[in-house]
Amino acid sequence: MWSYLRALGRRDDRNALSQLFGAGTEPQNLDGKLEGQIVGRLFGIPEAKLANQLMRIDPTWRGKSFDLASGTGLNRLSPLAMVAMPIVTFGYRRLRLVGGESEGFHFNHSVDQGLIEPRVTVRALDYGVPRYQNPGVRTFPIRKTRDEIVELTPGVYLGRALLFKGADDIRLIAYFALRHPVGSAL
Repeated sequence: MWSYLRALGRRDDRNALSQLFGAGTEPQNLDGKLEGQIVGRLFGIPEAKLANQLMRIDPTWRGKSFDLASGTGLNRLSPLAMVAMPIVTFGYRRLRLVGGESEGFHFNHSVDQGLIEPRVTVRALDYGVPRYQNPGVRTFPIRKTRDEIVELTPGVYLGRALLFKGADDIRLIAYFALRHPVGSAL
């Protein structure tokens, strides 16, 4: 499944990704450190063109870590993020370097209904929690982002990133995949 998602990403096949997402189920074991990949290109925002070019140089995003019991988590990025993110986000300095990766952009997560079609039961990630002080600037509006994740096969997950542009304007801007590290017990 991981290789298939990578192939869909190379083709930027959003129709197939939407269908897969609709067939996904509520994640049951979304806990611990998961490896990630952006699937396809970013779209639907003016910054996508530049971001897609930069991701060819360094994808930056490495995955997410979840604490299922507390309903919290964070994103893991390349060390380059320690330099790039304070510039892109106009001063976000809550990243920390841990084990050769940058960690930050914390979130709370819970089970919810998907906000756009296909509407399925998802694990929803909320970046707008005030205590996390996530950036909401135009160049990196993570505070206005909601990730939704479904499970495709045991240990492999498909996510979609939604951006709130207004009360009635929710845009799908990216797909991503997560998996438990190869060889780990689920």
